[in-house]
Amino acid sequence: MVVDPNNPGHLVVQPNPRVFCALAADPNPVGDMPVTNPNITAFTAKMAKLEESIAKAEKVKASGIDLDRLCLYPNAKLSEKFKMPDLAKFDGSGDPRTHFYSYHATMKLLSVKPEAMSQLFPQTLSGPAFHWFLPLDIAKRRIWEDIGNAFISQYSYNSQLKMTTWELESTKLKAKESFADFVKRWRAKAALMTERPSEKDQLRIISRNL
Repeated sequence: MVVDPNNPGHLVVQPNPRVFCALAADPNPVGDMPVTNPNITAFTAKMAKLEESIAKAEKVKASGIDLDRLCLYPNAKLSEKFKMPDLAKFDGSGDPRTHFYSYHATMKLLSVKPEAMSQLFPQTLSGPAFHWFLPLDIAKRRIWEDIGNAFISQYSYNSQLKMTTWELESTKLKAKESFADFVKRWRAKAALMTERPSEKDQLRIISRNL
């Protein structure tokens, strides 16, 4: 109790700082120095993390850009002399194992670490495959092996399909398609066959499909 400076005839209650310290202090302080309560500290840290997550979510909602999703490997490093090799891009229509193994072997020869491999992998994708990778669940691409498993699983049906002679015979010249492009497209399909028709039969099919 202290005298009210504005009214000497009255007494007022003055807050005791030690009472407020007790809210964040250990119930069993040592001596006269209050010890920070670990439970309060942990709670404060969780609240700060929650506020940070909410602020980030609002930014992503406003801009549509989540940099953490695009850059999961901030510690990935490349040598100063590294140059991205000219690799064929996978658009979702080829054999995923062939693409993945080729990429992995090439990067391994260049001494690229798994984290950097993971970060660079999207650069070898195009079209539907690239759009499939961007929203891929973070839990499925934490490490390089996870990315490989998810990628091969997604496009495994490509390697299971077998080209047949009937499919070759049904491949027709499209409107406004050049003869060279048609033959290239047709040959690409023929290359997928385990037992291809003879050269004579191939020429016969191509001629009939023009």
